[in-house]
Amino acid sequence: MIPAVFDRLAALPDLDGVTGRTIRSVFPRPALIRLEGRRPNPVFIAVMQHGDETVGLDVLKRLQAWMATHPLPRSLWVFVGNVEAAEAGKRRLSPETDFNRLWAGGTTPLHAMAGGIKAELAAAKPFAAIDFHNNTGANPHYSLVHGLGPEDRHLASLFSPNAILTLTPPAMMSLAMRKLCPSVTAECGQAKDPQGGEAGFDFLMAVLHLDRWHSEEDRELRLYEITGRVEVNPEASIGFEAGTDADLELPASLEKWNFFERPANSVFARLPLGHCPLSVIDEAGKDLTARFLSVEGDRVVLKRDVTPVMLTTSVAAIRDDCLCYFMEPPEARS
Repeated sequence: MIPAVFDRLAALPDLDGVTGRTIRSVFPRPALIRLEGRRPNPVFIAVMQHGDETVGLDVLKRLQAWMATHPLPRSLWVFVGNVEAAEAGKRRLSPETDFNRLWAGGTTPLHAMAGGIKAELAAAKPFAAIDFHNNTGANPHYSLVHGLGPEDRHLASLFSPNAILTLTPPAMMSLAMRKLCPSVTAECGQAKDPQGGEAGFDFLMAVLHLDRWHSEEDRELRLYEITGRVEVNPEASIGFEAGTDADLELPASLEKWNFFERPANSVFARLPLGHCPLSVIDEAGKDLTARFLSVEGDRVVLKRDVTPVMLTTSVAAIRDDCLCYFMEPPEARS
């Protein structure tokens, strides 16, 4: 069921002991929490837009403990998203309830909710926006950025030296908010790793304490651009060990490839049954498979240097999203 309303709060409820699966004990519905700080232009953060990505809840718990002895240096607006999916331990309950695909307009009550929040935020002249997420596979922390201006680069550098420039999908929160203020998605590793919550909290603290944007990033920023989304035919079987009887054989250690360049002419996968179920699609929907991959016997070979991200050994995650994305430095695109 798609909720038509959300709750408005002026303080965080007691989050002690709350987990993703029990979050509806304190947030029975999506919620917008407006916390007043010394500087009025708020930082806007979104948490739990995907129900099984709990790093945002960890950040809120750390924030609540910190606020017990510290005043907020800047106002903070918090959107708590897909609590029904969180209760079920799922990313979303259906395709139309992906909360991170609501922010560019639409016809459902959820679209109206997101549009109303965005309009209120615009009137408040926000300072920055951050959407907290987890990854399914093992990845270093990184941000998604949507511009190359000094504010974009400064904001991204406060979280991680790794950043990915992307302009799709337009309905994701951080991209939609980019029209209002510097905005990023903070990808905080896997939900089971407590370091993600710590890194997310430190990032939020750094942004809340800023009084202005710098013309240079605080630390060196390694910027990538997504050049292809690697998809697996939904009818294909997938295996993760040598000798598997599957359409697509991938190494069990492939998550270690994330954010490391894979050179041209290296083997990306094997095809025990002889046909290739992989395709590479760019952000505009164009098929770029022939540009990136070749089939040589039972091997899938890379035709150019690429850096993969979001590789995972979770078959469910691959089916729900994709195998990975290929990245290159912006200057490498041709």
